[in-house]
Amino acid sequence: MPRVAREVLPTLFALGAIWGLTPALGKRLILSGGWPPLLVALAAAAGSAAILLLVCRARGQAVPWDRAHLRHYAVAGVSSLALANFFALTSLQYAPAGLFALLIPLSPMLTVLFAAVIGLERPSLGRLAGTALGLAGVALAMAPGAALPEPRLLPWALLMTLTPVCYAVSNVAAVRLAPQGTPPLPLAAGTLCAGAAGLLLLAVPTGQFRLPPGLGGWVALIAPLQAGLTALAYILYFRSLAARGGVVTSQVGYIVTMAGLLWGFLLFGEVPGWLTIPAAGLVFAGLALVTMRRPVPAPVQPEAR
Repeated sequence: MPRVAREVLPTLFALGAIWGLTPALGKRLILSGGWPPLLVALAAAAGSAAILLLVCRARGQAVPWDRAHLRHYAVAGVSSLALANFFALTSLQYAPAGLFALLIPLSPMLTVLFAAVIGLERPSLGRLAGTALGLAGVALAMAPGAALPEPRLLPWALLMTLTPVCYAVSNVAAVRLAPQGTPPLPLAAGTLCAGAAGLLLLAVPTGQFRLPPGLGGWVALIAPLQAGLTALAYILYFRSLAARGGVVTSQVGYIVTMAGLLWGFLLFGEVPGWLTIPAAGLVFAGLALVTMRRPVPAPVQPEAR
């Protein structure tokens, strides 16, 4: 195995395994612990924000709080964390975690489309073809015999698709708002703080900011585990970006999808139908075409999955 592959693959596999696992952990908190969906997202965002703030302080990197940075944090945090997690965790109460893993690669594909619409980038034929293949794969994944076990779950699956839409909107919108010269780690910490604040504003009026019945026992360990894994994923992601760039790092989308399907089977006994194989093939082919060229520049956030 080439030396570059030996250096890159462990990081990508670790990152893909974490990003594939965290939605499944959130679903376990909801189903086994009785946690409200928004409280699950809030605990993960607040916990990982606290961890990254400590890491920033240990590294001597101050988190800027001026108007430009606050605007960036608000846009990125609300769209990529508050709204995206609201749609994801609400639908994960009913739809399979494996299906969510197949939807993750939609984010870079939709980013290409949105960037073209607002004139950030002229789309290539290859990228448009890749986006079309990815959308076809997602549609196939929702067909009977694929990752969606019952047709009655289709409304929840469609709600789940709003999560990668939020990721893509955040990617494109934040391109215009990202302050120049700020290291990615402080940007991530500020974004997580804003996302936690947005989740709190959503949780309180909807009655989801309340103590869950499943506070004791092993279920209670999932929340800090999820927060720690989220913070670790940020750090791994930033290191990969700095060492190998965005194109190489974006290939983690393949691993996230496969890891999400595996975690769905291990934690919930989800066995996708045979159509999941061609659906995943279409998604992978689309992702390959989209990431062949230089991706749309975007601020470093977890939604770049």
